[in-house]
Amino acid sequence: MSCLPFIKLFMGLFIVTEPTKIAINSDSFIYAVHQAFEARSKANGDFNSHLRFEPFLIGSWTSPESYDFSSFKTLLSDIIAHHIKVLPHFNRNETVTLENIAWFSHSIAALFADIEFMLVSYTGFGLPKLLSGNLPKATSSKNIVFALKKYQNYIALDSEEPREPFSLFPLLSESEEALDEHYVQEIWSLIASIAKKYLDSYFELFSSYALWKYTAKEVFVEAIDWNVRPPCGIAYRKQFKELFDREREERNARRNEKHSQRKGDKDKSSFKKEDRKPHYTQKIDKNDMVEKPKISSDLSTSTTEKLSFVIENSAQVPEKPRFEGKMQTRSAVAQQQNVFQGASSNPLEPKNQQNLEDALHEVSKAVQKMLKNKSIPEISLNPQNSFVRRQQHVVISEAGFDTESRGDARNRHVCIKRKD
Repeated sequence: MSCLPFIKLFMGLFIVTEPTKIAINSDSFIYAVHQAFEARSKANGDFNSHLRFEPFLIGSWTSPESYDFSSFKTLLSDIIAHHIKVLPHFNRNETVTLENIAWFSHSIAALFADIEFMLVSYTGFGLPKLLSGNLPKATSSKNIVFALKKYQNYIALDSEEPREPFSLFPLLSESEEALDEHYVQEIWSLIASIAKKYLDSYFELFSSYALWKYTAKEVFVEAIDWNVRPPCGIAYRKQFKELFDREREERNARRNEKHSQRKGDKDKSSFKKEDRKPHYTQKIDKNDMVEKPKISSDLSTSTTEKLSFVIENSAQVPEKPRFEGKMQTRSAVAQQQNVFQGASSNPLEPKNQQNLEDALHEVSKAVQKMLKNKSIPEISLNPQNSFVRRQQHVVISEAGFDTESRGDARNRHVCIKRKD
């Protein structure tokens, strides 16, 4: 059985249903041009396209030397002619199809962007809104001349003096007659006449986009259907948008205030008890009170003198003038133990007692090292538990240095720092 009939059938179906040959109607073309215009427009008003009029594209365009109607009309003709020449599809008189619509829509979008830029340069205002649903035909251009002169006079004013922003409308004649409507008709009539001359068969697509984009549309106030409970829909939201926004801002403000309060309370409670410097006082009989020697902050004091002060203060043994190693450290340990444990003090276990002695001995060595070498900004001690760290804080503070606890969990340790 021959498969030739199936091949012919398949090829025939392919030719008939080829999607690239589907013609485009005006609505599809308007949508395509609109998408191209929006996609290539920038926030600063520029238009990103390689099809633009060359002086606008390369940035060589400068302010017009003269604002006369003749140069204005010539430039408008040059812009439209440029877009016909730069796109070969126009020259080949191709029908707008699904295959080439991207090129045509891109070209028309760039054309309108160039016309808009030109009008802003000559009149300070872009393409005005049409008052009717068709492109007008005017027999005069005198009102365009009034618009050019008005903007020229504004530009000629001394720029150093403060002045209000320029507004083309209301456009008034010498006799204070309103010319706004006449200007709109004349400018669109001029654009349409030149575009029809160059675009020829494509003018219908050009005019369909112009009428869709620039015709002033009536604004209808949508009624709210109050029979719906609760009222909803776009109309309801538009009329009550300000109320909704204000309520949302108030809710956000209240939420942020509560969050700040909770965060403040959490920060206060998160200050760990083990990091606080102890402020304990010991009741001493008046008869046993001995005046404590003041510790000088002068780093020139000898190491042994400073450390003897520290141990004497912590142990409250003023008779011993000098630091004598571990023997005095042990007396300091015993005194600190009594201070922090209070009346119900139980002796430390031998292991913990030895650990505390070693920790305070490490403090004495570190303090001596920092007193001898002033270039050392800080020294970190070995990790200790909270009780031992508290003893280290007290001894280091009385030696004239600052302390800081660093690290987490088992790595928590005391750091000796110089005072600022």
